[in-house]
Amino acid sequence: MRATKLILFFSLFCATQIHGFPYDKSHFKEVTIADGIIRGKLLTTHKNNDFYAFEDIPYAQPPIGTLRLKEALPPLKWEGVLNTLEDSKICHQFNLNYSAPKENEDCLHLNVYYPADQNDGELLSVLVWIHGGGFVGWSGAIDSFGPHYFIDKKIVVVTVNYRLGPLGFLSTDDGVVPANLGLKDQNLALKWVQQNIASFGGDPSKVTISGQSAGAASVGYHVLNKKSQGLFRAAIMQSGSPLTCWALHKNARHVAQALGNALSPTNQKNLTSQEILHLVKTADIEQLKQETFKLQVKKYLEPNFGNCHPMTSILMSVVKEEEHYENPFVTGMNHEKLKNGDITQVPILIGINSLESLFFNIPGLLLQTSLIDVNVSLSITANINMRDENKSEAGNELKNLYTNSSFVSSQSGSINYMSDCLFTTPIARHAFLQSRYTDVYFYQFSYYGILGRYEFNDIKGASGVGHQEELGYFWHNATADNLNRFPKEDILTHERVMDLWSQFIKHLNPTVNNSEILGDLKWPKVTEEDFLYLDINSELSVKRGPKKYTDWNNIYSKYTNEKLDTY
Repeated sequence: MRATKLILFFSLFCATQIHGFPYDKSHFKEVTIADGIIRGKLLTTHKNNDFYAFEDIPYAQPPIGTLRLKEALPPLKWEGVLNTLEDSKICHQFNLNYSAPKENEDCLHLNVYYPADQNDGELLSVLVWIHGGGFVGWSGAIDSFGPHYFIDKKIVVVTVNYRLGPLGFLSTDDGVVPANLGLKDQNLALKWVQQNIASFGGDPSKVTISGQSAGAASVGYHVLNKKSQGLFRAAIMQSGSPLTCWALHKNARHVAQALGNALSPTNQKNLTSQEILHLVKTADIEQLKQETFKLQVKKYLEPNFGNCHPMTSILMSVVKEEEHYENPFVTGMNHEKLKNGDITQVPILIGINSLESLFFNIPGLLLQTSLIDVNVSLSITANINMRDENKSEAGNELKNLYTNSSFVSSQSGSINYMSDCLFTTPIARHAFLQSRYTDVYFYQFSYYGILGRYEFNDIKGASGVGHQEELGYFWHNATADNLNRFPKEDILTHERVMDLWSQFIKHLNPTVNNSEILGDLKWPKVTEEDFLYLDINSELSVKRGPKKYTDWNNIYSKYTNEKLDTY
């Protein structure tokens, strides 16, 4: 009798639990999508707006086993109700000395969040977020990219995971190891959004794709790629572009060969592409991570690993594919496609932070600029199309923009130079070229607040907003779970940028409507005649010509060959 009672008790207890959540029907929601029924949970924003969260929704079959290093396939249908109640899986991370408990090779999932109180069934605008992380790390998880602030603006939010490192961006540069699998994952996710987002109250005709850093470069590649045409109507690119030198790798074969050599049990050299493919497909994931970590250190010592400057190169990045490869995704020359309008011509909101390079390894950046003092030709990024005889003269002109003597004697000059080289110049160039064909709104985030700050970035004589420090103003996360503990100036900046971004997402114009916090501000578009942009500081002001972009543009125009990939 006692045993029967215990069984009954545990049966009733389990019936009230779903993956650790107390089961109350009012706190859960079931939605039918193309592949089956999914169950999400109810959450609340800091403004007490309820929203539903559906996390770990599969948008592809698990890319494991025989499907490793293959283009992702659409998901298989399931029976019953699939619990999508927490983001329990992220893609394997290939950052230096980094690991996360949720890493899993079965990671092609996305998260969907939407307001619980729909406006009489009216379909809402949709924001799809593609995370950054140098193509080797990070995820779309809610602990980093909580949708709460966009939910308050009545916007449906989708965050996407995609394969990273050698699983997403390895290439033998001959089509044997397929290139750009991470970008192709994103493309499949965008197709999923078109097919399913209406089930969450989102309007598939009002999708804006957005990203930061490598995520912004990814967004730019979807703009360049006709295979993503029709999957979105606008784009937001924060601190990244396909024109940045680190966003295109021209030495992919060298990296793949080095990884294959490291994985070979006999340290075999000169491996064929098929041998490299076999070694990576069959490698234990931990071994693959460790050998990739080692190569990230090695790239500082061997210039053939680089796609930019030695200290700022990305080990594995986007690779150009030949038209005859199977299902090529990145073809042609990035700069030329933008220049000629051979792109998906949608409105974009694009910009930079005031001093991007403050986020990075400052000693490494200073070491790199000290090398430029010795050989000024090193100031020309590896991907730029410039004749060797022009590099010294062009390099001197670029260096003179930042120091009258040497980079060694000017830390602020070094940091400013690296910021403009790696971010300001190519991103502004992207904006200028695309403005020929569509509406472009450019910004510089200059407000140096606490909400997104990394304390170690304070450099004497080089104060500014470092890379990714603006993200805290857009996304709810564990370090900013209570906005009330931040200065009122931070809150005002947060409210301003959320108003601007949400207006763009909804209306394709960031200042189409007046508001109390924006006043009568009108954010002008970039034109070929006048490069106006919005400076987001303690006050909002319209300025002309971001940083030293005009000077870089003039020098590059003078010394580079006409046809370019990156800028």
